[in-house]
Amino acid sequence: MAKVFDRVAIDSWLTDEVVRKFPPGGLGDIKLGSPCIVNPGETAVFVRGGEAMGTFEPGTHILTTANIPFLTDLLEKGLFGGKNVFTADVYYVKTTDQTMKWGTTQPIIIEHLNRPPGASAIVGNGTYVVRVKEPWRFLNAMDAFRDSVRQPQLKDRLDPKLAIMMQDKMSELAIAKNLGPAQLQSFSQDLNELLIGLLQAEFDALGMVLVDFNIRMGLHPKSLEVVTNMGYGTSYTQKQQADAFVAAANNPSGGSMGEIGFGAMGMAAMQNLQNQQQQAQPAPQAQAAPAAGSGSTAATPDVMTPQQAAEILQVSYEDVLAAIEAGDLKARKIGNAYRISKANLDEFLAG
Repeated sequence: MAKVFDRVAIDSWLTDEVVRKFPPGGLGDIKLGSPCIVNPGETAVFVRGGEAMGTFEPGTHILTTANIPFLTDLLEKGLFGGKNVFTADVYYVKTTDQTMKWGTTQPIIIEHLNRPPGASAIVGNGTYVVRVKEPWRFLNAMDAFRDSVRQPQLKDRLDPKLAIMMQDKMSELAIAKNLGPAQLQSFSQDLNELLIGLLQAEFDALGMVLVDFNIRMGLHPKSLEVVTNMGYGTSYTQKQQADAFVAAANNPSGGSMGEIGFGAMGMAAMQNLQNQQQQAQPAPQAQAAPAAGSGSTAATPDVMTPQQAAEILQVSYEDVLAAIEAGDLKARKIGNAYRISKANLDEFLAG
């Protein structure tokens, strides 16, 4: 015979516990007229048949059909069987701040296609603070319908989601703010604050608030090698450097060349970047000359960015995006970035 409970409450929590189910083990009935006690920093969600029957904020709530609408509904449906008890799972959810440690297990690839070398590999660590604001949405989004959910389990679910969010939102930010490797290397509190705003919409979908975000980010020690191996082209970097030298040559007064600058320091920085690129890539092999008018070469990568496709086609980056958006050039969208296969580029060239 199922145990009958005449009091609903969680009297003590484990230190890092976020969700606790009542009754323990999910076995037992709740007596009508019982108090449901919800302490400060908690919310109680009554669930039956996979549906939320009611949500209780902090306070003492007497479970009667007179003042709890969902119990009246159950009574009208004959679900009490003529008895003064009912069956439901009650999930208590902590609504206090939860501080999580976070660190990258794999580099996050941040695209900045208008700045050489087209992307950066970022690593980071720090802390972030979240709070549950919509318990029912949180329980569903985080698959938290369990006897107990502790902070490490919550972290295991949140961390991969946060890594994807970071990759998408930081790429958006890098493009919108025209950030290159140097700015991403000196990831500042200003960027942290901007990311909080961008990430909050994603946490809304999880029923949570992103209270604080303090992540220290920097370039992976082998960032250039990592992104080069992923198909971000050195040729684009070299083109940008060549353009910079041309601009400097056309400005004999010694004006600034953006972040690189001209003169001994700028020359040294460029040479250093070229040396890194040469070390990160295998020595080029001789390639057959492309067929006249083909617009493609034997060095075309199997998968490329729109910027690389623009270089191969000798058109602007905007022209390639226009062709993709018009459906003339097939591309796969990953997050906020497009990737074009060599086969699709060849098909586009074939008309």
